Amino acid sequence: MNTYPHLSCITLSGDNAFSVNFAGDLTYLALLNCDRMLYNFRAAFGEVPAGEPIGGWEAPDGLLRGHSTGHFLSALALAYSSSGNTLYKDKLDRMIAELRRLQLKSKGIPREFVTACTPDDCAQDKWSRDPSVWGEGFLSAYSPDQFALLEQFTPYAKIWAPYYTLHKLLAGLLEAFERTGNETALDTAAGIGRWVIDRLSALTPEHRAKMWKMYIAGEFGGMNESLARLAFLTGDNSFLDGAKMFDNPNIFPGLADGTDTIKHLHANQHIPQIMGALLEYRASGDETYLRIAENFFDIVTKHHLYAIGGVGQGEFFREPDHQAEFIKGDTNCETCATYNLIKIARELYSLDPERADYMDYIERGLFNHILASRHPEPAETMHNGVTYMLPIGPGAQKQYSDDYHSFTCCHGTGMENHVKYGDCIYYIKDEAVYVNQYIPSSLSSDDVFITIDVPFPASCGKITIFTHRDAVVKFRIPAWCRTNPFSGTSVQGRYAVIECRCGETVTVDVNFDYAARWEFLSGGSTAALLYGPFVMVTSDASQGYLHLPADTEFVSSLENGKLTVTGACRTFRPIYDVHDERYHTYFIVE
Repeated sequence: MNTYPHLSCITLSGDNAFSVNFAGDLTYLALLNCDRMLYNFRAAFGEVPAGEPIGGWEAPDGLLRGHSTGHFLSALALAYSSSGNTLYKDKLDRMIAELRRLQLKSKGIPREFVTACTPDDCAQDKWSRDPSVWGEGFLSAYSPDQFALLEQFTPYAKIWAPYYTLHKLLAGLLEAFERTGNETALDTAAGIGRWVIDRLSALTPEHRAKMWKMYIAGEFGGMNESLARLAFLTGDNSFLDGAKMFDNPNIFPGLADGTDTIKHLHANQHIPQIMGALLEYRASGDETYLRIAENFFDIVTKHHLYAIGGVGQGEFFREPDHQAEFIKGDTNCETCATYNLIKIARELYSLDPERADYMDYIERGLFNHILASRHPEPAETMHNGVTYMLPIGPGAQKQYSDDYHSFTCCHGTGMENHVKYGDCIYYIKDEAVYVNQYIPSSLSSDDVFITIDVPFPASCGKITIFTHRDAVVKFRIPAWCRTNPFSGTSVQGRYAVIECRCGETVTVDVNFDYAARWEFLSGGSTAALLYGPFVMVTSDASQGYLHLPADTEFVSSLENGKLTVTGACRTFRPIYDVHDERYHTYFIVE
């Protein structure tokens, strides 16, 4: 058995940033109105919508409308899995039933739909309003005209990433099926998949490659991931053939050979394609896809990464090993990109659980970007305020979305991020149980019970294990550790190992021995301050870099769950703990 435990087996514990964000996200998902999330779908199918529309990219005339509904489905499935509260499943089932009802209105042969628009004349009032010609299986919050216009190579922003929007919906439906067993969700997803395959089969490979090369208009999210997932969920290999239609010849061959083909490209347009390659590997066994993903991950983490686990400036990968030149105020580190990189690292790890470096990345991105991307205190119109970019420039300040009027891609992933913290803590392979993220929690599986009692963000605590079988428990030794922090264990590679006998309770004392260190960007004096796993920032509104001595001595303090480090006449706090003020993440260290 090689698997991540189901979220229902994992319970977060303690009063800390993880539990606060988790509870707040649950509150928001309970509050979100289903009719408002369905507004644009009903309107597209010629029905009078109930409730009010929502704003941001989900506005009724927004070209990306509907993508957040897909994220909402994913988040509801995750919320039900992680909380057990049937409120979320009831909402999810209602959403899926209504989407399926609308989908069944779509008739005809997908490839035969023809838009009345041209790239030079594509106003929305000319889009089709007749589902009887859209093609069986079609489902979206707008008609198929954007898809037809993409086939005519209509640029962004006359159209906006129709396959990206469709992927979010597919991903949500598949999450609902895999997490909750909703069969209607799988039927609906399969209908969409068949529509896509029929439509794209009418195009030559060269035509499709040109589409996928288009900036943002040709962005397709992880369509290859969802179609490959459909292949092994249904046993229908036509979905794998469909996934391969999204293989991007502009980047895949180079990545397979270890060449950086992503530099200067839109980051999150291409990151989900790599998750797709991994699912294609799972579905086909073709190791070319695995090489693509492994090489991509190495290139990104070694040559494009910032300390918080984020990438890019202005949504783009820039020149490798030149990150310091592209730190620009509040325009770095799109939160969606880290969300997707964590998904890739999680999938890669499941293929090789001894690769602790994949979990090192997840720790970095989870503790310093995802955890830091949500405002912990609700407001009247902001119950799950999340960041688009997670700023790292001098004197930058986080900006947060509100409940209904600032929907973006990162607001969508922000619905998911904070109800799936348990997804990467534990892993089970045969007789071994891996503990990878030190988030206060408990695992209760059929025969293994583990409690992580290391109060976050403290460095010391204990882990208790009870098993109904003989088992080997392996604790990831984080890359920043100077010694083995787990008492009574031996070290094998990057893991501390202890053997547990059936019926025995074992307690392992933990002491991470945090220390401050500078982490420099390539080839210069620009550095971030880290303390154990935490990126530490200092409050300061100045827009220029602060200069700090390389030999600064730091002293730490932990009071009432708040971690601080002082040095060079400054106080530093973890980036997840700083809100509503300007701060510095990078410094000139000499």
